[in-house]
Amino acid sequence: MEKMMNENSGAGNPFNKTQQMQQQQSEQTLPQGVLERIEKTAERTGESKQEVANFYLDYIKKEFGCEDWASEDEDLLIDWAESAFVATRKGPTTGAGNEVYVGQFVGVDARSDNRGTGLMNWISKLYRNDPNEAMARGAGHYVASNGLWSVETANGKIETSQSADETPACGIHLGGNDYICFVSKAGSPYSVDEMGRYAWFLGNEKDAFVNEGRIELWRVDLKGEDTMRRIRVGEPCVISARPPRENDEYRKDVLDTREGFVDTISYRDDFVEEDVRKLLKPSTYWTSSEFHDMFVNLSELSEAYESGAREWSSKDGRSGRSGPLVFVKGNVVRMSTDARDTEYDEGGRSYSLSISSTGLQSMYGSGAGSEVLCNIGSAMHDMTTPFHFTDTDGEKYNYAEGSTIFVFGRVGMMRRENTEVPKLTAFGIYCDSRRARRGASGGNADPSQFE
Repeated sequence: MEKMMNENSGAGNPFNKTQQMQQQQSEQTLPQGVLERIEKTAERTGESKQEVANFYLDYIKKEFGCEDWASEDEDLLIDWAESAFVATRKGPTTGAGNEVYVGQFVGVDARSDNRGTGLMNWISKLYRNDPNEAMARGAGHYVASNGLWSVETANGKIETSQSADETPACGIHLGGNDYICFVSKAGSPYSVDEMGRYAWFLGNEKDAFVNEGRIELWRVDLKGEDTMRRIRVGEPCVISARPPRENDEYRKDVLDTREGFVDTISYRDDFVEEDVRKLLKPSTYWTSSEFHDMFVNLSELSEAYESGAREWSSKDGRSGRSGPLVFVKGNVVRMSTDARDTEYDEGGRSYSLSISSTGLQSMYGSGAGSEVLCNIGSAMHDMTTPFHFTDTDGEKYNYAEGSTIFVFGRVGMMRRENTEVPKLTAFGIYCDSRRARRGASGGNADPSQFE
């Protein structure tokens, strides 16, 4: 796990203040039918009724343009409550056992993986060694019967309507025409075949964040279609996810979610008081040692790599060295918004930009090491907006060379002009409007833009 936290445990914590309740539209004055749905949702999710009520008020304002609920009919407000908490899956949480976390997404991983691979390998190996034991542990074995697949289990046979000429929908291939599957307690075959991608989240469980000042780096495990859906990097938000399981060292920084989680993200900053919300801007939140110790000056990236790199080895015999995760700040000196074909990216595309600083150029002049290359994968490009900023009017615009950006990524080393220099695999990029030079159509590399 790569996790950083403020060790002060609330001492000097700028967010450690008593939060004010929303007074404009209190839950106690909402219609009874809405209150009942708020109460049931709060019981199911473990959140306070006020938090669920606030979500409801934000939801009807955003989705239906309702600024003053008191002027609406009671039956309409109840229907909106049904929509908020049931129909659209846009409730404040994604399932029982979840906790509320606050902070912001800082990037997305370049790779996605099948989260069921380990389970499928385990049950396949168990079945080959001892079919009876595998069935006792929940496996089923596909057999063809009258042109259809049926599933033999420890509790009898399950008939299906799927043609035996096709690959069974929940099948785990053992070789040839031999398949097994997992069988639920209710007696239905099910698949554990599910893609996942980590999104990096800088924040914490709400009480730990607000009251104790503990800010940590988490991996939020996106599932299914969420692995390619838009994430707003650098914007404060409230999320609900399942906390890490105990005694799982590899996943002790992983927050689990279900498909549809992206719909439930609430981008807002009202989890801290108004006078400190400015501290959540990436220009402070990503760079201040008051919140974490992951920010590194561009001129110190080589030292950060040497002190933070770790050795790794995989089950297939591969090994290597991996640099630490860091935040940096730099001025864009060159950029390419056109995709390049590459076999090293799962989407087959990559992009790049280079950043520098006066400190870096003072050290290296115009030679090797005077700028840091940031590689951008297809997932980051498609799921975030690495080449855009949001202006004060709420519209997104391309930024140009000369803009200052904040980058979250992993440090690596590369050879340039016979010299080892640092590089970054970028997972998240943020550019705010006050530090952006607006580009005509993305990364304009024409020197005439400076005239």
